[in-house]
Amino acid sequence: MRTLRFYKAVPGGNPTILILDPVPAGDRAAVSRVLMGAGHLQAEQVGFLDLAARPVRLDMMGGEFCGNACRAAAAVMAREGSGLSPHEGGLRGELSVSGAEAPVGLRVEGGECWAQMPLPGEPGMGVRELGPGLGLVRLPGIAHICLDEERHPFPGDFAGAAASLRARFDVEAEAVGCIWYRANTSCAIKPVVWVRSTASTHFETGCGSGSLALALWLGRGQNFPTDLKVLQPSGNPIGVRLEESGFVRRAWIHGPVDLVARGEAFV
Repeated sequence: MRTLRFYKAVPGGNPTILILDPVPAGDRAAVSRVLMGAGHLQAEQVGFLDLAARPVRLDMMGGEFCGNACRAAAAVMAREGSGLSPHEGGLRGELSVSGAEAPVGLRVEGGECWAQMPLPGEPGMGVRELGPGLGLVRLPGIAHICLDEERHPFPGDFAGAAASLRARFDVEAEAVGCIWYRANTSCAIKPVVWVRSTASTHFETGCGSGSLALALWLGRGQNFPTDLKVLQPSGNPIGVRLEESGFVRRAWIHGPVDLVARGEAFV
């Protein structure tokens, strides 16, 4: 039996377990399946956080990128006093994370945790229309199929529908989300995310990269700058900020992160 130190965080929904002890890469998927199970800690995803690395390193259970897990990592780093520095009344730093080629920025300020989101290399290049009310947004480390819920109602068998959509449009990535959305007077999503290495499919209670994908899809990758609030199934919003300065474009997601547990898990 292995003992692993952990935090459990809820970044706008999307319960996330962050393991603080080393776990070999080949064991992470199996360990994650146990931790996420109904008879264990229960969560929608697991990440492995190395607080001693500089910058701090986060490896997701399937090698994917996850913006909400980055926000959860920022909350843990702030509590542990590791990897973040004071800046204008808040904290700032960087995080090296799976699925992203370069470290991403982190901010903790005003009761919110912010994570910079990697973008496709060329403006609009990661956004493609698949059909009426149906689009594909490819982000580093994860891809999302966006579906207008008025044209494509949310299915009862969401796992089967997501698998069919991945096969129909031949979408391959470490993780693939199907994001059913409404964008009339306000924006809301129902995210279903599949991770290849754990063969897991979750109707997530919150999805940061799915929220970013929706913002990019609605503007076809060209709506810089903008601010958008996206309501999650948890009932909490996640903010998306798209920034433009000269030829530089940046994307952030932000919102509160609740740290709900800390301790040791037996696997």
